[in-house]
Amino acid sequence: MIRTVVGLAAACVMMNATRVAAQPVRAVPRPPAQAPGPPRPEDGSAAPDGYAPIPQWLGQTRAPRPAKSAAFDAETIAEGLNGAFCFDFLPDGRIIVGERGGRIRIVGAKGALSEQVEGLPADLFARGGQGLFEVRPDRAFAANRTIYLTYTVLPDGSNPPSLPRSPGVLVAARAKLSSDDRRLEEVKVLLDAEGTGGRLIQARDGTLLVTATIPAGIGINSVDWPQPQQLDSNMGKVMRINADGSIPKDNPFAGRAGAHPEIYALGFRDIQGVAIHPRTGALWTSEHGPRGGDEINVVEKGKNYGFPVIGYGREYSGKPINGDKTAQDGMEQPVYFWTPDIAPAGIGFYTGKLFPAWEGNLFVATLAGKALVRLVLDGARVIAEERLLTDLNSRIRGVSEGPDGALYVMTDGQMGKIVKLTPRK
Repeated sequence: MIRTVVGLAAACVMMNATRVAAQPVRAVPRPPAQAPGPPRPEDGSAAPDGYAPIPQWLGQTRAPRPAKSAAFDAETIAEGLNGAFCFDFLPDGRIIVGERGGRIRIVGAKGALSEQVEGLPADLFARGGQGLFEVRPDRAFAANRTIYLTYTVLPDGSNPPSLPRSPGVLVAARAKLSSDDRRLEEVKVLLDAEGTGGRLIQARDGTLLVTATIPAGIGINSVDWPQPQQLDSNMGKVMRINADGSIPKDNPFAGRAGAHPEIYALGFRDIQGVAIHPRTGALWTSEHGPRGGDEINVVEKGKNYGFPVIGYGREYSGKPINGDKTAQDGMEQPVYFWTPDIAPAGIGFYTGKLFPAWEGNLFVATLAGKALVRLVLDGARVIAEERLLTDLNSRIRGVSEGPDGALYVMTDGQMGKIVKLTPRK
C-alpha cells in the first residue's frame, strides 16, 4: 500500500501519502465520518430550487433544441450488470465493463456476460461510492493486451470502525489481460492520484490523462477544500503521465518548485466523464457541481478551471460558494453548464456514418437527469441540446460509439444493461 494513516484532527482525518517513485511523504486530508442525518443523494442535487446563475455568453446553458434530429431504435444487447461504471470496446467488438464494486466483465458478440475477470488487486476498496472507476484498453491492445485501471485503496494502518468519509485513495494502474481473457496479470500501480475517485483516458500521443476528485456531499463545504487550487495536491486535478508511470518532460508544472510534476490542469471538483475530441485531440470532461453547476469543459495544458473560486453551483445547504462568483481573470469558463443538476456521467463523441445528423455531436450520459443528452457543437461552443431515451426512465452511466457506427448506452445500478441505438427501420 502507498499510504499511512497518521493523527486525527477534530475537523478531518489526515493521511500521509508516499507518492510514486519514492516521493516525499505528505499529508492528504479526508473529511470526518458522516454525521447522522439524511443521506446525500448518490448523484444529483439535494434540492433543486430555481437557482439560475447568469451565463457568460448566450448558449452557455439552456441551449435551444436542435433543428435536426434522428429517429432510432433502441435494442438491449446485454443485461444483468451490477453497478457498472465504465465500458469500452475491445478490438474484436466485444465490450469490456468495469463494475464499481470491483468486477470486470466482458460482453460477448451475442450479449452474453463473461464470468468476472480474476486478478484485480486485493487491496481495491469498494464502498460508499468508491471502488473501480476505469477499465480502459490501450490503443494497441491487440498487440500488447494492456489495460489501464483507476480504483481506490485504503491507506495502510486504516482502522475500519473509524474510517473517515470517502477513505479510499485513488490510484492509476496498468495490467495485462491474459490470452484467455480470464485474468489480469502484471498489475502495476503507476500513480498515486490522491483523490476520492477519478477517470483515465489515453491521449493521441500515448500519454495517460488521469482525473482526481475532492471529497464532496452534504455536510462538506467547498470552502474547506482548496486543494483544486494547490499545486502540491493532486486532488481536483487532471494529471498526465506516460504509460509506464513516468512524467512527461513537457508537463506544464514539471520543474516548478513545490508543484507536482504530473499535474496537467487544475481547478476541478468531480470529473465523471472523459473523451478525446476526434478532430482536435483535446480532452473534454463532464463534471458534477454541488447543487447545480454541472459542467462540460475543454481541458487545456496548464489552465485553471476555477473551482472552488468560481463556479455555477451552490453548496448542498443552498448557501453561495465564494459569493456566487462565476468568473475571474486567469480562470477558464465551462463550455456548457446545467442548473438544476443533471449529474453528467460518461461522455462520448459521435463520428459514425449511421447517424449523419449526429456527426460531431457530444453525447452525455446523465444520472439525475435520466436521459442521454445530445449537444450539437460549433467548434467548442454548444448551439443546441436534445434529451433522448427519457422513456427508459433510467439513470444512464455511460455512452460510447461502437466500431460498427452504432451508439451504445449503459444504464446504472442493479440489473444494468447496455442498449444499442441504430437508425429506425
